[in-house]
Amino acid sequence: MRQSRILVVDDSPSIRRLLSHNLGKKFKVLLAENAQGALDLLDQGQMPDLMIVDVAMPGMDGFSFVDRIRKDSTYNAVPLIMLTARDKSGDKEKGLKLGADDYLTKPFDIDELGERIDRLLA
Repeated sequence: MRQSRILVVDDSPSIRRLLSHNLGKKFKVLLAENAQGALDLLDQGQMPDLMIVDVAMPGMDGFSFVDRIRKDSTYNAVPLIMLTARDKSGDKEKGLKLGADDYLTKPFDIDELGERIDRLLA
């Protein structure tokens, strides 16, 4: 059976390292430091089974990325978790309304994130 592929889109090198190290034990982890890098990977045919996307990134933010992905029939069914330090009132609702399947705020519990990933991939 093929190992599930998770695309992590986050401008923080420490978050990318943390997720790559922890999720890499169970999944194939693809990394992008911003939304454009993620779009480039997708254009290269790197089809993930799930995406984890930060909200606050330079250039295209996570909300715009989710909106764009959800309008693309190739990727609109890929489960997507927004993982962000932003916890302003309305941010979670905005992310979910745009099509995110889940929304977690930093700091986060890596085991809880793993459980949410497993649930979405099931």
